[in-house]
Amino acid sequence: MAMNKNQIFLVFFSFLFTLGCKSLMNPAESESISPISLDELSTPRKVEPQNLLGSLAVEASKQAENLIKQKENNLASYYQNYLDSLKQALADSGKVQIKGYEDFLIDLLSETTANDTIYLANLVTESNSKDVPLTFQYTALKNDKFFFEIECLKSNSLSELIYDGVDIQFIEGSETRYEYSDLKKKDKIKGVFKVLEDNPVVLNINKKGFSRATLRVKVKKILGSNLIVEKLLDSIEETKMVVREVTDTVYHLIDDKQYFLSAQLDFSNSHEIRMPVIIKDLENVIGWAYWIGLDDDINQYEELTKITFEDPLKLFAKTELLKLASEFHLPKVLSDNIDVNFSNSTRDYKSLNSNEFYSFFKSDSLSEPNKGRFDIVNVSKLYDLNVAVKVIAVNKELYKIEEEETTYKYNEYINISLLK
Repeated sequence: MAMNKNQIFLVFFSFLFTLGCKSLMNPAESESISPISLDELSTPRKVEPQNLLGSLAVEASKQAENLIKQKENNLASYYQNYLDSLKQALADSGKVQIKGYEDFLIDLLSETTANDTIYLANLVTESNSKDVPLTFQYTALKNDKFFFEIECLKSNSLSELIYDGVDIQFIEGSETRYEYSDLKKKDKIKGVFKVLEDNPVVLNINKKGFSRATLRVKVKKILGSNLIVEKLLDSIEETKMVVREVTDTVYHLIDDKQYFLSAQLDFSNSHEIRMPVIIKDLENVIGWAYWIGLDDDINQYEELTKITFEDPLKLFAKTELLKLASEFHLPKVLSDNIDVNFSNSTRDYKSLNSNEFYSFFKSDSLSEPNKGRFDIVNVSKLYDLNVAVKVIAVNKELYKIEEEETTYKYNEYINISLLK
């Protein structure tokens, strides 16, 4: 039964509605719209840090490479222009001057000022026999280039079989520059070398056995630089004030006293003293010394001061500290009326050139300031004594001094001139 227009319209509308609902229920199946979350709509996409750093590193590397290439090109262009100007100046005035670090330009200038080629040999010759060399000698200067071509045209086959072929050798001065052994018939060799110094160049052709060989020998040289090169060293004097730290060894008089000790039978006065040795308020103490003497010894001490122009105890400490070969001795008490005892409170090392009346002790920064104590007793029952006691300390002191310093700045130059 045929459908009317209303029925057809309803069927078509139902079909469209079904398609629309299907697309709404399955959005993921749509090819034209990709799923996007709300976070992605509200927040920009982030580039991974690692990828960002990698791209930056690549870009920086490219920029650095371009800068280096540009600098190299600029430098090459600069030296090319500079070399051209040097060539022109050399041609105009016959001499130029360059800096010492530009010595690489000498070879470039040498090549442009080289002379013509000189043919030294172009001949056919026979070698000697019986291992007697055939020798050619040529004069040569430094940087000359030698080119050679040697061909064996004729040789005895039996002689070659028994004694080998022809030996070729180029010698510059005492040094072998080229050597070839066993050159046989129809063999050809070529070569080139640059002369190292002003030396004669010798060509040796050697054939063993009783037969000779016929060779074609071509030798030519291209003269090296006809430049005279002279290196000069120029100095510029510079004077300025500088502050230096100086370490000095200083000797300090710690004690310089005289004591009166009465005899043992004098009960009204003391016949003994106890004297501590304390070295304080000094940094970097490296040693100390003492001397004890009576009246006669005091006089000898004063006379010794006049002779040495220096305090004898200081001179004694200096000798012991520096361990000089010749020992220095102070006046020593010879009287039996005095008894001296020193009680050491430290581990300071006493020098071998010491006794009960004078000693030197080597110290360090860890040593205690209280070095010990003297016990000095007058053991005489009848005689009074005048006792002198001297103590000095030695330390290292660091101080600054301002002084004038003269320095020299050296500049190296190279004078280049044409050989006339």
